[in-house]
Amino acid sequence: MQIKEIFVIRCISCLSVVLLHIISMVLILQAEALADISHTVDSYRTLLMFSTPAFIFISEFLLARSYPRGVPKGFLKKRGKVIFVPFLFIAAVDAVLMGSMMMQGIDFLAIVKNFLANVFLGHFIGYFILVIFQFYLLHMCFHTFLEKAQPKWVLTSSFVITGAYLSYFSFGSSSSSAPDSAFPFFWVPFPGWLFYFCLAYYCGKQYKSFLALLNKYRYAVYGAAAVSAVLIVAVSYFGEFGMISSKRPDIMLYSTSMIFLFFQLFSKLQSVPKIIMFISNYSFSIYLLHAYFMIIGYVLLANINDIPAVCAVVLLFVICVGGPILTSWVMNKFKYGYLFVGKIYQPKRDKVKLEVRDHAG
Repeated sequence: MQIKEIFVIRCISCLSVVLLHIISMVLILQAEALADISHTVDSYRTLLMFSTPAFIFISEFLLARSYPRGVPKGFLKKRGKVIFVPFLFIAAVDAVLMGSMMMQGIDFLAIVKNFLANVFLGHFIGYFILVIFQFYLLHMCFHTFLEKAQPKWVLTSSFVITGAYLSYFSFGSSSSSAPDSAFPFFWVPFPGWLFYFCLAYYCGKQYKSFLALLNKYRYAVYGAAAVSAVLIVAVSYFGEFGMISSKRPDIMLYSTSMIFLFFQLFSKLQSVPKIIMFISNYSFSIYLLHAYFMIIGYVLLANINDIPAVCAVVLLFVICVGGPILTSWVMNKFKYGYLFVGKIYQPKRDKVKLEVRDHAG
């Protein structure tokens, strides 16, 4: 059975992440020119914060859909090859780039320190892979428990745990206001994502029932998405803690509403548009590599005088989407190129349906 919604959600999520980071860069580069509207734009930028939770949600959704009673032998080895090895390579590249930029030269010890922080603390754009691998381990260890447990109690408990975790780091911890990295460690541990994991497990395992509920209560889904969107923009605009991040408790409600909305809307598609499928197939590489093409965009914008903000966003968007796609396409022409930038997903079709088993994660 072709789960059309997955491809669309993955496409939207990865493009939203890119746009989110691009807008942030343009606001910084044109801080003086955009001073009057920067806070407003930044507040509305929060509407893109569903992207990483949705992207990560998909990994467990597909695991539960494909392997509800446990993963096959060699699962982690296969995932390690196509996901974790590229993670290690980009972590090393990031360590070299960041170490060189911060030290204005090559400092081997600084590079090693940055690399270890990237791999074990998730101090770079690839932190989401550490979250996904925790989902793999949680699924392997607790699928039997989740299958037997009452969903309402599991979802309620996980919601409270994740909400409390995110609330602590949003409001109760000084570390959240002055993190030691652009990607602080508290983003990585599974308690901050546990609700998404449990929700994805039950939605994936009971996919047809899940869609039936969404269609039955579709007006509630629309309303929840609209209300939560207004809420997060208002909190971002009027709130005092100033944390524009997907790791906020209100974003958890918004992200869940958007995931439900996307499933409800895109389940009506007869087929996935080719451009959406194309971007979805490259989504892992786009997510993992786009931040480094932003450096190229930064250099270009620094040398273009008086470029309008909208044009700057469009230019950066083309570079940060097209660059990773081209890089991944070229590298995947080589036998082991996928080990460096990730594998391009190739849908497997038979006469009747598109298989999703090898697509999990």
